[in-house]
Amino acid sequence: MSGDRPADSPRTTAPLVRRIAPEIAVLAACAVLLVVTGDLTTSAAGPGPAFYPRLLIGLLVLAMAVRIGQEVRRGARMRAGVAPERAGGEPSDFDPDLISDRRVWAATGFVVAYVVGSLYLGWPLATFVFVVAFLWAAGKRQLAVTVPVAAVVAVVFTYVFVKVVYMSLPTGVGVFDSLTVALYELLGIY
Repeated sequence: MSGDRPADSPRTTAPLVRRIAPEIAVLAACAVLLVVTGDLTTSAAGPGPAFYPRLLIGLLVLAMAVRIGQEVRRGARMRAGVAPERAGGEPSDFDPDLISDRRVWAATGFVVAYVVGSLYLGWPLATFVFVVAFLWAAGKRQLAVTVPVAAVVAVVFTYVFVKVVYMSLPTGVGVFDSLTVALYELLGIY
């Protein structure tokens, strides 16, 4: 769950079981969530309401498995006398010294603005704006690329969530509601 630490931090010098305890706790929570989502059923055709939550739970399980694998590899490198940060010759992407608090707050602000924006602008438009703005902030400033990518992401995910998964997404307020409904009609969702 947490990123790479300097070689002398408690997380890297602790026994493997203690180093992977947070990941094991998340895996236990995933097991509980899988049981809870078992009650989500529907009579409608399609994957049903449990599909998306279970997909996310599966992705979280995969991420925790990768983190456990990283900790096992880190332990093997430490036993071999190789510092975890230098094993590949470059610092890790998760080196705490490389993470800027300003960027973390900016990313958090983007996510909060996306959630609030989806309520007022509707999910498809908010997704489009979010992807363009996030890519722009990440340094991908070629609008000829980012705008089509954002449009495809917004349209494809809207179709998948509403038509395939039967998930109700916010349609927005006022004119944005009408715009979202027109998009749904254009995509054949309604």
